[in-house]
Amino acid sequence: MSGGGARGAYQAGVVKALAELCTDMGRPDAFTVITGVSAGAINASFLAARHESFVWSAKKLTDLWCQLNINQIFRTDLRSFGNIGWNLATDIITSGSFGTKRANYLLDTTPLFKYLTDHIDFSNIQHNLETGLIDALALSATDYATSTNITFVSSAKPYTDWHRTRRVSQPSGITLNHVCASAAIPLFFAPVAIDGQYFGDGCLRNTAPLSPAIHLHAENILVIGVQHTPPGEPQVPVQHNVPSIARILSVLLNSVLLDGVAIDVERLRRINNTLSFVPEAERQKSQLRSINCLHISPTEDISAIAYQEYEKLPRSIRYLVGGLGSKDDAGNLVSYLLFVPSYCERLADLGYNDAMNRRQEIEDFIQNAVSSTETSESVG
Repeated sequence: MSGGGARGAYQAGVVKALAELCTDMGRPDAFTVITGVSAGAINASFLAARHESFVWSAKKLTDLWCQLNINQIFRTDLRSFGNIGWNLATDIITSGSFGTKRANYLLDTTPLFKYLTDHIDFSNIQHNLETGLIDALALSATDYATSTNITFVSSAKPYTDWHRTRRVSQPSGITLNHVCASAAIPLFFAPVAIDGQYFGDGCLRNTAPLSPAIHLHAENILVIGVQHTPPGEPQVPVQHNVPSIARILSVLLNSVLLDGVAIDVERLRRINNTLSFVPEAERQKSQLRSINCLHISPTEDISAIAYQEYEKLPRSIRYLVGGLGSKDDAGNLVSYLLFVPSYCERLADLGYNDAMNRRQEIEDFIQNAVSSTETSESVG
């Protein structure tokens, strides 16, 4: 599951539909390797830590998103904003000469830590690994010291650690700080410390989002994105004024949080196509294998929905965003920060309906995945 701040509500809706379809097929626990970054890390951890059935947990996850209040994610009071603004201004004016602790975020996410503590039983992740309910959970975050994407892995089965350019794996028990680090949107949320190192959003260096699942021996990957992919028609240039900070930040966050998943899915399909031309006997000699992939993404533009819900933001957040650019420029930016029930409910409903509209594809995917797993086990 990919990142996207409040867009994570869409993933919850898709998961709710998946749980119902899996249960109808008699495969309530079809997904045993769960990976996520940013908002996807929150959803992945909730599912990995579940006490109840997949259906119950998926419904609970969706309900939590639909009842979410922005004050449960970050503080919106004027005092909090005033303190953050003062610290930023002081740092800039004095070049940080008043201390070594520099201002490095715009929003105080202290409430998020409490909210996740109240709703995710992290101790149950290890229990579910030991009992075989799940095989692995992997969350990615970006190490600000080395600019490296670290994938923290809790796995019940052996796997080979990976070390690629700017992305490595690290065995670890998943804790609250791992999830909050993965979800720490750069500039807006504060970096999170893990073992003395500071981490931010896992999407920052997430050049191969599907890689963790593949390294953890997944043969079939269902990807839940949060970016609308319009039909492949050439984009017509639109005349704009000089771009505001809001528009620049929107483009930046889109490239950081959203684009990696679609690009990696495209790359995987291209590799699969190339492998199809390699004789089976030769393919067996290599470590390369074809990976079955199903990508579910929004059929509507989420930024357009955020634009319609803009006035639901607290006045303090509208004031902050308004200082960066116009409402038109801020649509994408707001889509990440709009943690309000009406918006999240619309995204969850969209995710649920998008998945249900692809019911046959999903059922075929699950059936093929189960059949290939059973065949591999019988051969083994």
